[in-house]
Amino acid sequence: MKPFWNDEVARTIRSLAWWKALWSKEAGIEIVDIREMSCCKQAWDEWLTAYHPVVAGDIKMMEAEGGKYFNLIQFIAKVI
Repeated sequence: MKPFWNDEVARTIRSLAWWKALWSKEAGIEIVDIREMSCCKQAWDEWLTAYHPVVAGDIKMMEAEGGKYFNLIQFIAKVI
C-alpha cells in the first residue's frame, strides 16, 4: 500500500476499534451502534467502473489492497 499512501489515506483509513475509541471519549455522546458495513466491496466495485480521472489509480490501489484494509464504518450515536 505504500505507493498509494498519502495524507488523505493517512487521515481516513482507520479501524473500527479506532473510531469506537475516539467517539467513546466524547462527553455527551452515547454510541448506539458502530459496525463495518457489508456494502464496502459493492461501493468500491461501482466506483471503479466510473469515468473519473482518479479511477485508474484507484484500480491499482484496490488490487494492492486485496480486501485487507478498507472498510466503511456505520456509526449511530445520540446526544445525551
